[in-house]
Amino acid sequence: MLPNFYVPIILFYSNSQQLSSKTTVPNLLKNSLSEALSKFYPFAGRLGSAGSYVDCNDQGVQFHEARIACTLSEVLNRAPGADEEKGFGHLFPTRSIWRDLLTDSCLMVVQLNRFSCGGVAIAVSISHRIIDGTTLLSFLNYWASLTRDPSDQEELTRLQPHFVYELLPQSCNENVLATQASYPERHWITTEVVFHNSKITELKANQEIHDKIDGVVADQNYTRNELVTALLYRCAVAAAAKSNSGVYSKSVLFRAVNMRQLLDPLLPRTTVGNLFMFVTIPTSTKSETMFNPMLRQMRKEQMQLKGMKILDLKGAVPLAEKYAKMNHNLYLVTSICNSPLYDGMDFGWGRPDRATMVDAPFVNCFFVADTPSRDGIVVTVNLVEEDMKNFRADNELLAYASFKFES
Repeated sequence: MLPNFYVPIILFYSNSQQLSSKTTVPNLLKNSLSEALSKFYPFAGRLGSAGSYVDCNDQGVQFHEARIACTLSEVLNRAPGADEEKGFGHLFPTRSIWRDLLTDSCLMVVQLNRFSCGGVAIAVSISHRIIDGTTLLSFLNYWASLTRDPSDQEELTRLQPHFVYELLPQSCNENVLATQASYPERHWITTEVVFHNSKITELKANQEIHDKIDGVVADQNYTRNELVTALLYRCAVAAAAKSNSGVYSKSVLFRAVNMRQLLDPLLPRTTVGNLFMFVTIPTSTKSETMFNPMLRQMRKEQMQLKGMKILDLKGAVPLAEKYAKMNHNLYLVTSICNSPLYDGMDFGWGRPDRATMVDAPFVNCFFVADTPSRDGIVVTVNLVEEDMKNFRADNELLAYASFKFES
């Protein structure tokens, strides 16, 4: 039900030299990767001709090595775009950043980058057809733990993958053609915006004041994710309106919701697959992007998903096409907050200095994650140039957030 493109993530480490001198980093990673794939065995297979199932033929994944003629610190100070010179494009294998997989391609590719200072970066891309963000992090968490301490069977058992075939639609077989999608080539700016916890607390307090003014008596107990999502969408739509001579166009927020803890019965966090659904909130006026209606609708839509026995079979692509045909501008927000993005990614030489998703498959995307020190939220933002200019100048956004990189 999802396009077959690579989802790219990269992990940067400055202290890999702490490894034992008896073991080289490449060999250590390749050996542990092979062992990890024996558990996550579909990743080592190939998609069937129709693209709707995985032939678990154990053909393996690609592992590339690259020496980078600069220090790690020079690259850490770049925005997470796919650009070769200003971004992270050269740290990934060719065509593995949000690009369609070619026929009979590996479902997973890895590149180990070794910098002149001794630091390393591990770039990983896996087909979105078979994983969501939670599964991607679960795999990396397992691989890192296996590399760090292969004797810790208790930890490895806790992290091993969980497969739930009964949730798959019965029609998924070799005769069913999987979702195909094509996106127009569009150029956009990629940057990061940071919301410190103190500022999110301030945003929450201000919203509670507005709630009282509007007659909302009960404490809504807004989450960080809800508040940041609402603010991002509100400011992005306002930026587009400013680019459009102040006219608000029809827009829709696509918010990805992890279904593992909403299904009945609940599923382990390590359950493999695309186990998420989209909450959609269409708007066409400025008033509809105000916090109260946005947050209320987000809560309402998510509550309707709770207790489902099986995933709704509505694919993401048909849903997006439905709104596109109605001339809505689509905005996608997906979050990996409260995931083991840092603490779980120790391969034996400490937590990563930086871990981030790279770029996006299309414009108007927001990838939300915890900051390395967990003192706030960092968001990778992709907007067209004029909208990004207006977004960066939005006073409401700047009251609670700061930008890490210049456009």
